[in-house]
Amino acid sequence: MTKIIAIAQKELMSYFRSPIAYILLVMMMTVFNIFFFIIIDQNQEASLRDIFKVMEFMFVFLIPLLTMKVFAEEKFTGTMEFLLTTPTQYSTIVLGKYLGSLIFFTLIVFLTGSYYFIIEIFGTPDRMAVFSGYAGIWLEGALFLAIGLLASSWTRHQIIAAISSYLILFMLYFAFSFIAYTDGIFEGVVRYISTMSHMENFISGILMSVDVIYYLSGTIFCLFIAIFCIKPEKQLLDFLKIVLAVILLCVVSYFSAQDTRRLDLTKSKHHTLSERTQHVLKNLKQDVKLTTFYNGLAPKYLEDLLKEYQRLSDGRIATEIIDPVVNIGYAAQFGKVINSGENKVIVQAGQKRKDIDFTENPLSEEKLTNEILRTTQGERTIYFLTGHGEYTIDEGKKDKGLATFKKLLAENNIISKSLMLGTQSEIPEDCDVLVIAGAQNHLLPKEVEVIKKYLARGGDALFLVEHVIVTTPDKPLTKEEENKNPSLNVILSDWGVKVANDVVVDLSSHASGDVGSPATRNYMAHKAIMQNLDYTFYVRPRSISLMPNRSPKLKIVPFVLTASEKDSWGETDRTLAVKFNEGVDRAGPVPIAFVIWEPQDVENDKPSDTRLMVFTDADFISNAYIGHYSNAEMGLNVINWLSELDYEVFINKKDVSIERLDLTSRQKKQVLWFLIAMPILIVLVGFGVNYRR
Repeated sequence: MTKIIAIAQKELMSYFRSPIAYILLVMMMTVFNIFFFIIIDQNQEASLRDIFKVMEFMFVFLIPLLTMKVFAEEKFTGTMEFLLTTPTQYSTIVLGKYLGSLIFFTLIVFLTGSYYFIIEIFGTPDRMAVFSGYAGIWLEGALFLAIGLLASSWTRHQIIAAISSYLILFMLYFAFSFIAYTDGIFEGVVRYISTMSHMENFISGILMSVDVIYYLSGTIFCLFIAIFCIKPEKQLLDFLKIVLAVILLCVVSYFSAQDTRRLDLTKSKHHTLSERTQHVLKNLKQDVKLTTFYNGLAPKYLEDLLKEYQRLSDGRIATEIIDPVVNIGYAAQFGKVINSGENKVIVQAGQKRKDIDFTENPLSEEKLTNEILRTTQGERTIYFLTGHGEYTIDEGKKDKGLATFKKLLAENNIISKSLMLGTQSEIPEDCDVLVIAGAQNHLLPKEVEVIKKYLARGGDALFLVEHVIVTTPDKPLTKEEENKNPSLNVILSDWGVKVANDVVVDLSSHASGDVGSPATRNYMAHKAIMQNLDYTFYVRPRSISLMPNRSPKLKIVPFVLTASEKDSWGETDRTLAVKFNEGVDRAGPVPIAFVIWEPQDVENDKPSDTRLMVFTDADFISNAYIGHYSNAEMGLNVINWLSELDYEVFINKKDVSIERLDLTSRQKKQVLWFLIAMPILIVLVGFGVNYRR
C-alpha cells in the first residue's frame, strides 16, 4: 500500500510540475463556469441537472488529455523499463498511477462543488439529488480514467493513446443515439454500454445497482487488462486470464442488467410509484402486456415508468416499446389505431384491451394503473331496485323503462339484475352498484336499514330521484300527490346531502323548448365521469344541496349540471308558474347531481371506499331520452366509475417542481465575479508554484 501511495504521489505531482495541470484546470473551470451561469440565469432553478450533463460531455474530451501520458510518456522516455525492473508488482504500478490521476480528477470535481453552495445559499435545492449527480459524475470519471490509462498502456506515443481513448469514450457516450436503430438483444447491449443511460439515473436522483456495477466493473476490468499490457513479456496464461476477465465482465453485466431495484433519492420521491399502484401490481391475478408505440426514441421517464411496473408486478406485466414507423409491420397487427405522430399504450389482459393515448400529455401513473385494472377485472353486476314504482330493466316498458340502458351496460361487460328487497334481508354479495331509479313510493323502514348497512360496509350506489309532481293553478295537488316520488333523503341525509321538492328551470339553456328540462355541459373537472361528454339534459330535475351539519369525515365533491346562468333557479311553485321568487326559490346556478365519497377505514372494519352518485332525475337514461345528447355516455361513465370503486386508483400528483432560484441583479453580479475569480485564482496558484520551483 505504501508503494501505491508513493507512485500515486509521484503521478499527481507530475501534473503540477508542468503547465498541463493548470491549463486543464483553468480551461475546464472556465467552460463549466460559463455554462453554469447561463443555466442558472435562464432556467432559474436550484438544480445542477443541466450542468452535470455539460460536465459529462466535457469529460469525454478532458480525460484523454489527462491519461495519455501516464504510460506512453514513460515508455517514450525509457523510464518505464527502469520502473519495471524495480521490485514492484505490476498491479502496484497500475493502481498507483491510476490513484494519482483519480485524485487530480477528484480535485476538478471538488472545485465544481462551489456550484452546489451557490444554489444552496440563494435557493433550496434537492440535496440528495445533487449528491447523487456528483456521485455519478465521479464514478463515470473513474471509468473514463481507467479507459484512458488502458489506452496509454498500449503505446509509447501520447497522441495515439489520446486518439484511442477518444474512440472508446465517443463510442460509449454516443451509443445512446443509436438505440432507436436497434431492437431485441442488440438494443439491450447498446443501452447497457451507453454511459448516458446510466448517468441519467444519477442526475435524476435515482440510485440503481446496475449503474453502480456498470461503472465499478468497467473500471476494474480496464485496470486488470492494463496490468497485463505493461508486462514486457506476455505468456499464454496472461491471455487466458484476459479471456476469463472478459467472460466474467459479460456475466456480471448480464445479471446486473436483470436487477431493476432502485432507490429514489429525490426529496419528493417522484420517481417512486404510489402505494396504491404498488398494491394493485402485487395483487394482479393474470398476466398483462403493455405495448407502447412511440415515434422516435422513447423518453427516459417512459422507459423508467414501464420498467417499474414490470419490476413491481412480480413477472405479471411484460412491456415493450415499439417505433411504429420503424416496425410498421408489427404495428399493423394492432389494427388501424396507430397513426403517424401518435403515441399510445395498448394494455392487454387475455382478450380484453384498453388503449391509452398520450400524444399530447406525458403518460401518467394514474391513467396507466386504472387501465390495467379495467382490463384485469371480471364482469360487474348492477342491481336495479324494484317494488316501489321504479324504472325497470324489463323489455315490456317503453319510455319509462331502462331496457336500452341495460343493453348498453351489457356491451361493456356489465350484468344488470332486478332486486326486490322485500324478499331479501341484505344486498347480494355480488352487487357492485345498487341503482334506485325513480322510486315513486317510499321505501319500507326495513329496506332503508338494509341499504344503509350496504353503504356502511363500502357498497356503491346510484340514486336517480324522480321529479316532483306538478299541476296547474286550477287543480291543487292532493296529499298523496305531494308525498309521491320520495326524495330519498331518509338515506341521503346520512351522507350530508338533501334533495329539495322543487323543479330546476333554466330560461337560457334547455331542451325541446321546455324550461323545466335544463341542458348543460357545465361539469365538474372529473375526468373519469366527464370524459368525452357534450351536452346532457334532464327532465324536471330537483335541486340538491349540501347539509350544513354534515359529518366532517365525509369528502363530498359536488358538480353542477345546470347551465350556470343567472336565469336558472329552483322553482318551488309546483303549479308551473315560472317566476323567480327571491328568498323562496333557490337562485342559480343550481346543482342537480352530487358525487359522494367516503374513503376506506380498515381500522373500523370498512375495507373499501363508498361512492355514491345522486341525480335528481331518472328520465335522462330512460328509453325515451337516453339517445339524446350525451345522456348515454353520462350514464355509462357514472356506472363505470361507481362499479370500479375497489379498483379505481386516484393518485395525488407529487410535487416534482424544482425550487426556483430567483437572483436579483446584485446577486447575479456576485455569482458572476465569483465564477470569474475561480480560474484567475488557479492561474495565480500556478504562477506561485512555478516561482517557488
